[in-house]
Amino acid sequence: MSDNRYLTGKEAAALCGCHPDTIRRAETAGKLPNRRTRPGGSVEIPVPDLVAAGLLDPLAAGGTLPALVTRTRTERDLIESRQLVALRDAKIDSLVSQLDRALEDITFLRRLVSQQSAA
Repeated sequence: MSDNRYLTGKEAAALCGCHPDTIRRAETAGKLPNRRTRPGGSVEIPVPDLVAAGLLDPLAAGGTLPALVTRTRTERDLIESRQLVALRDAKIDSLVSQLDRALEDITFLRRLVSQQSAA
C-alpha cells in the first residue's frame, strides 16, 4: 500500500465524519490492525482498515473516496501549511491594525497632555 492511502487520525476522523476519539477507540479495540506509527509518534491509518472497521462507507460521495485520500502526504502537508500561513497572515494584519490604533491613541494623548501643560 502506498503512502497516499494512509491518513492521520484527525484526517481519518474528518473523512469518516466522526470524532477523533472514535478512531482512537477503534485502534484500541484492534479494529485497525494495519495502522503504523511514524517517527515522532504520529499514527497513520490505511483507508481499507477504516472501511473494514465499518467507519467509512467506500460507496459514499458518488462511489469515490474524497480527494483527501488520493493526495500524497506531501500534498496534504503543503495544503495544511498554506492554510496555516493564511491564518498567520490574517493574525498579523489584525495585530498591525491594533498597533495602528494604539499609535493614534498615543499621539492623541500626547497632544492632550502638551495642551494641558501649556495652559
